[in-house]
Amino acid sequence: MLELQNKFERHLQRSRFFTSADKVVIAVSTGVDSMVLLDLLQQLPSGLRPQIIVAHMNHELRSQSWEEEEFIRQYCQQHHLELAIAHWPQKLHPPRGIENAARQARYHFFAQTMKNYGAHILITAHHQNDLAETMLMKMVRGGQISQLIGIQDQRKFAGGMLVRPLLPFSKDILRQYAMKRQLKWYEDKTNHDLSIQRNRFRHEIIPQLEKENPQLLAHLESYHYQLAALLAWQQQEISTQLAQVIDDHDNLLIDKLVVKSYYMQKLLLQRWLNVRQVYDVKTNQVEELLALMKNQKTPQQEVLLPHQFIFEKKYSVGIIKKANNHFEDLQKPQAHVIELEQWYQVDEKNAIAISFNRKFFNDDSTVMPIWISPRQFPLRLRGWKKEDRLRLRGGHHQKVKRVLIDQKVSADQRQQQTVLVDAQDTVIWLVKRKWSWLDRPDDYQEKWRLCFIGIKIRRKTDE
Repeated sequence: MLELQNKFERHLQRSRFFTSADKVVIAVSTGVDSMVLLDLLQQLPSGLRPQIIVAHMNHELRSQSWEEEEFIRQYCQQHHLELAIAHWPQKLHPPRGIENAARQARYHFFAQTMKNYGAHILITAHHQNDLAETMLMKMVRGGQISQLIGIQDQRKFAGGMLVRPLLPFSKDILRQYAMKRQLKWYEDKTNHDLSIQRNRFRHEIIPQLEKENPQLLAHLESYHYQLAALLAWQQQEISTQLAQVIDDHDNLLIDKLVVKSYYMQKLLLQRWLNVRQVYDVKTNQVEELLALMKNQKTPQQEVLLPHQFIFEKKYSVGIIKKANNHFEDLQKPQAHVIELEQWYQVDEKNAIAISFNRKFFNDDSTVMPIWISPRQFPLRLRGWKKEDRLRLRGGHHQKVKRVLIDQKVSADQRQQQTVLVDAQDTVIWLVKRKWSWLDRPDDYQEKWRLCFIGIKIRRKTDE
């Protein structure tokens, strides 16, 4: 018991997540992990212990939820802790994707609690097992190597930081601590539902791997920190070397690129494309571009890239430009499901993002507040269609095509025009041009959410 307390204190001293002067919001579900986290924080010496605000969300998913809520009320009263509680009413539960919807509701509540109490730090009880599960799940799904980091021990959140100080500690260690401290906690039966992928990794796959090597969790944690350090170094190195292979106009100097190692060529080319606002280029196309640049028999050639961009090889220089009109029918904006607080490119210069927190946007963003009902999520960004309509005040509608004609939008720009739509494919915003009329709900406190949609000019340093 004392061993975990001592290790936890040393970990906090090294990581410097917070100070004793900070107000921190602790996400407490009443499960064993969060109850151990809360107890460990309470046991800290006064020189390390922050000002604690407990945040508990009653998801109304189980009959036990109200018992858990009453327990945490009594606990906080007994320990003289500030407590914030919110409910996620059953009438707001979606028929599908309830796990993700619950997470969004929960973190929105955490962000609001931080704002209400003037706290800038949210602490969650993610631990070593959670990290291992996430890393293995990402590995199975495939994607970018940066995703294999899994869970970060700290990241930006709601204008402050979200920190996870239990990542170095396993579930078994936390449970042993809870039993020795005679802590009370509640078990969530849904954590044993094997129809959920994470539960299969937790109860079936990882135990089998631990039979092969009992140090599996510690090794995956070590890989996590090694990979994070390597990727941080890599990003710095790429930035340094990219400056060596571009000219003053950000064109690519092919002769200087191709003398780099092959793997560095690929990394530099991918970064350069992103700097030039070209995204979604697949690995095989990156390799084709490198082959073209090295082909001395082809001094000039153009290659069509996603989102109506063209790579032009012009002797020893690589150039990015917009596609000519004869390419218009070949490329259309790709559809994206919008994730909160992620920037999405909408044209050559601008990007948009959506957040529940106005503070997410800097002064360089133009922000529009709108009320969205739960049934409208998720929002999507896609190319416009000829049947798309905007809702006008009074219940009338106007075709998107008519707006584009009235605003004298060129054919090339129309081809790249995007719209923001809801889950029913109803147009909310003809991006940069016109909003649908959105009524302010009378019952917004119960059923609707205030969202902020921001648009900004994307700088070359934005990624």
